[in-house]
Amino acid sequence: MKILTILLSWNRPDLLTRTVESYFENTSSPFEFMIVDNGSDKETLKTLGDLSGKYKMNVLKLEKNIGGLAFNKALGGIELNPYDYIHFSENDIEYLPAWDQILLKKLDIFSDIGQISPFSPFPQTSQGEFSWEKAATKVSKNKETIYMAKHNVGTTSIIRSNLIKDGLRWTNLERSNGIRFPHDGRFSRHVKRLGWKVAFNDRYVVKNWGHTIEELQRDLDYYIKNHQAKSFHRFEQRLDDFGYIIQKNSSGNFTLKKK
Repeated sequence: MKILTILLSWNRPDLLTRTVESYFENTSSPFEFMIVDNGSDKETLKTLGDLSGKYKMNVLKLEKNIGGLAFNKALGGIELNPYDYIHFSENDIEYLPAWDQILLKKLDIFSDIGQISPFSPFPQTSQGEFSWEKAATKVSKNKETIYMAKHNVGTTSIIRSNLIKDGLRWTNLERSNGIRFPHDGRFSRHVKRLGWKVAFNDRYVVKNWGHTIEELQRDLDYYIKNHQAKSFHRFEQRLDDFGYIIQKNSSGNFTLKKK
């Protein structure tokens, strides 16, 4: 079973490095690896150059951020027949040992699943992840368990390659400030319209660094700008549920405070 991995890069060079290094260290399935960069800053482009010199990968550099459409750009010139699965990844993920074998086994057992997430529906709050429990139904078969998602499972996921052949593509979530993101909700709905189910794994096989308090404190302005392109109210509400509030000081800078 061969995987084509497409990693979406947009700034955050430290997390990008963590994502790439953990992927190459902990992926044992046959794979091809590609990074599509959404018009990142100079520091990130330098990091991309360093990583491409260290690991076997293809890099597609875009001049501007086109959000999830960058995944479609990357897929445009690729012959899909050699690949059984397409793996989409954001650049804030730490891949843990055997992550790929665990998920591919689930896809083999649960033949009606078209898209599977490396997350479970239960956030890793003990590791600082601030997120809500997702609506999902537990299903077990042959001593393996997944959770069928009621809605979507996020951008980072594995899909069956024939879904791309059947017309599955990414669209964008975009707001007035011009920041664009992959519309993961619409993507999962498209998977379902094509006759497949969408699922979470029963446990995390990655660490979701971009949704941790530690990472938020490290680069708060970055995440505030991002969430202003999504739902800033929901972002603040999640933080409030986990005991944090965002404050703006006299200089106009944001700080994260524990309540």
